[in-house]
Amino acid sequence: MSAKSLAKVVLAGCCALPLIAAAEQGDWLFRAGAHLIDPKSDNLENVLGDPDLTLEVDDAVGFTFNVTYMFADHWGVELLAAWPFNHDISLTGFGNIAETDHLPPTLSLQYHFLPDGKFRPYIGAGINYTTFMDEEFRGSFLDALDLPSGTKLKLDDSFGPSVQIGADIAINYNWFVNIDIRWFDIDTDAEIRLPITNSDPLKLGTVEIDPIAYGIMIGYRFGSPKPAAVPVAATRAAPPPPPPPAAPRDSDGDGVPDDKDACPNTPRGDRVDAFGCSCDVTVNLEFEFDSDRLTAGDQRRLDEVIANLKRLPFVYGTVEGHTDDVGDAAYNLGLSERRAQAVIDYMAANGINTSRLAAKGLGESQPVASNATEEGRAQNRRVVLRRTDCGM
Repeated sequence: MSAKSLAKVVLAGCCALPLIAAAEQGDWLFRAGAHLIDPKSDNLENVLGDPDLTLEVDDAVGFTFNVTYMFADHWGVELLAAWPFNHDISLTGFGNIAETDHLPPTLSLQYHFLPDGKFRPYIGAGINYTTFMDEEFRGSFLDALDLPSGTKLKLDDSFGPSVQIGADIAINYNWFVNIDIRWFDIDTDAEIRLPITNSDPLKLGTVEIDPIAYGIMIGYRFGSPKPAAVPVAATRAAPPPPPPPAAPRDSDGDGVPDDKDACPNTPRGDRVDAFGCSCDVTVNLEFEFDSDRLTAGDQRRLDEVIANLKRLPFVYGTVEGHTDDVGDAAYNLGLSERRAQAVIDYMAANGINTSRLAAKGLGESQPVASNATEEGRAQNRRVVLRRTDCGM
């Protein structure tokens, strides 16, 4: 299994662990494990002026460790160190021609996003110093180029930026697993040094290694002690929540509580306003035949409506007159308008401001009962107070 695949397996398994550790200000985080160093391709082209020759630095795996000091809850300083990485160096058409060891100590500033979580991702940036050592050509390459024994490969030290992204994943209060990915800017000047006295080195060019490193480590947290468990006896159960308040009483079932209902005996099913008063009031009147004159019985019924209008000064609307279908429809329309106006005139005579009401005649167009019977016709001869302040 590659280092990349192993990192994915560890990440998937550890994300389900319980929250039992955290990185806090003043903590030291020590990590140790391994990194795969994966250099970029075609590290040096046009070797020795030959466009067909390309130099490659191969992958390497090595032991690494680092120490992070958390100088704030989210901020830390990390020093990365390693056992020397050993790389094979290949040249097109020649295979492995040399090998070298290198050390990549790196100092980085890190930002930890969730220092008190079980999964603690972070990012970092810093400075890398890479030193190369034990550069050796293989004998077959020296023989192929007819170079004398003792010819050395020299790689200069490198100094450049580095960036990283990683995460610590809690195992328990002190122990955790770490995974990270890093990029290093590593460029080195390469040259061949002959064992001949006073001979000038043969410059190969600048080798651009610029590797990505994939790491997996085990970590340990040094710092503040584990918090003491809260004694069971010291905990108290939360008091039960108070019972919900009783629903307000609504005697007539119109949706308006009794303490806010200005009309407590509204008929069931009536459309009401915010005060619990009917939006439409029907009054069956007993006009004399072919007359718009109110009878004594009509006046008594209207007196009840007038009393309510005086008690509810916010009511505005139209007075709609209706007739049965006896007679000509056009004549009935005019008769209904005169009857509606007679109702308004009577209300005005009894103290209702006429600006609150408007007359409207609908004739025989909206019956509520059959006009085939006297009883039905009597129901159709009616007046409806339809409020305009109620809304839709």
